[in-house]
Amino acid sequence: MNAEQKRAWMGVVTMAFCVVAYLSLIPFFGPLIAFSVFGLYAINMFSVLFREKEKPDERDIALARRATLGGFAMSYGAFCLGCMGTWFAVFRFRGDETVSVHILGSITCFGFMVYYFTRSVAILVLYGRAVEAEDLSDSSHTGDMQ
Repeated sequence: MNAEQKRAWMGVVTMAFCVVAYLSLIPFFGPLIAFSVFGLYAINMFSVLFREKEKPDERDIALARRATLGGFAMSYGAFCLGCMGTWFAVFRFRGDETVSVHILGSITCFGFMVYYFTRSVAILVLYGRAVEAEDLSDSSHTGDMQ
């Protein structure tokens, strides 16, 4: 397992912990205050400690690029949906014409979390597919040699 996969697993496990903690805190504090538990997702900043001494090869760079692109695409969609959904909810149900600045900051943080989580899952899926493809190609070559 290389450093990119370790960082991805840390992102997935941290998000799972934050979701469980959020769902556990909703009955006690309500959804808005319980959302602050997602601040723990910043623990992923420590994932830079999983650096390797060796440089990544072309395959690692290509997989990271695809995962980053997928993460940004999902983040942009979540950000737009969050902004417009919040505006619609505030305008439709409360009759206000403006959205609080505090809510928009939370939406921005939510966009970051979606980016990082999507990138982590994409890294794990892409590396899994690459390993499966290598295993299949290796087994087909060994069958031809015998």
